[in-house]
Amino acid sequence: MNKKISVGIIGGGIAGLSFANFLCNNNLFKIKIFEKKNTFRQNASGIQLSNNAIKILKTINFNNISEKKISIIKNIHIQDYKSNKSITNFSLNILNNSSEYICLDRDVLINFLLDRINVNVEISHKEAISIKDNSINFLDNSNEIFDYIVVADGIFSKIRKSLQNLDFLQSVNAIGFKGIIQNHKKLNIENLDLYLGDQKHFIFYPINSYGDFSFTSIFALQNSILNKDYENLVLDKDSLLSLSADANTDIKGIITSANSIYQWPIYKHKNIFFGERKIFIIGDAAHGMVPFQAQGAAQSVEDAFCLAKLFEKRIYEIDKFYKFRSSRISMINARSNLNLYAYHVSNLFLKKIRNFFMKIICNNKLLCNLYFGKIYNYKFKDLI
Repeated sequence: MNKKISVGIIGGGIAGLSFANFLCNNNLFKIKIFEKKNTFRQNASGIQLSNNAIKILKTINFNNISEKKISIIKNIHIQDYKSNKSITNFSLNILNNSSEYICLDRDVLINFLLDRINVNVEISHKEAISIKDNSINFLDNSNEIFDYIVVADGIFSKIRKSLQNLDFLQSVNAIGFKGIIQNHKKLNIENLDLYLGDQKHFIFYPINSYGDFSFTSIFALQNSILNKDYENLVLDKDSLLSLSADANTDIKGIITSANSIYQWPIYKHKNIFFGERKIFIIGDAAHGMVPFQAQGAAQSVEDAFCLAKLFEKRIYEIDKFYKFRSSRISMINARSNLNLYAYHVSNLFLKKIRNFFMKIICNNKLLCNLYFGKIYNYKFKDLI
């Protein structure tokens, strides 16, 4: 019997677990995941999955997940942060073949991916600190050797830093806050509400059919760089309400209703780095970007799927992976940076221009598909 190809995965988030899922039924590979935390769960938070990610996840039967555990979003209602006045309504049905857009608790997706892992995947909670050649070195001074290594340890990747020996992080002088509201009184569970303000924005959306909602609030900070250690710090409601002093009453009510609020600094990567030699890097570890296109989880899923397809074809070349992924990541990164600017415009004249183009694009089927179709209707034509 031929020896199986060993693959070590560093990081048990969406990218790492997705990659393991796409290969776990392939007897060519023996996979081991290293996740330093004793639990895969994080602080409660919602995530958004657009059509490009959902289509891929359906290949591993994600469509069988209970509809009660997710919310199917039909409309994105864009409003003014202060006045609550409607800017435009974006009906997702206007997108050709791309009406699927769901929101859910991150842990629901993580648990789905964990439940599908079979005997070909081993899980270890040792903390990886560096890679040398094909050996993963751990905090307990042990090491393990693999044929190939996949790094998926997030935007602040310690492993990427050990490989490149340079600072690839770039602060965008912004800070984010997130929280969960349970049993909220809002009845419409098909709407995602986006509020645009001066140097800030707020997103509110359902994450299941039980009345649970998630919110994200992002503020620009002038010339302020927050250390990454600020990630997932618990914040009291009064502090966020103080920052949200000019918010409309709906936003303030949402914040007041939250169980717990967590904050994190917003960073992006200066460049894309998919790895070297037999070490592949995927997800936020490869191309961390600002969260303004709801593509963080989606691009992690796309990376994992693309790399798994290459592995299935016994193609283990970084250059080939870079060829498939770099231009798309660069395009989405540019769109995200544009949204960072557009969402936070404070000049009255520029806001009017922004709102005008939002109305035109979101309500014209041709323009909408030209602009959003590149992201949401994407297909891996050369791989499937």
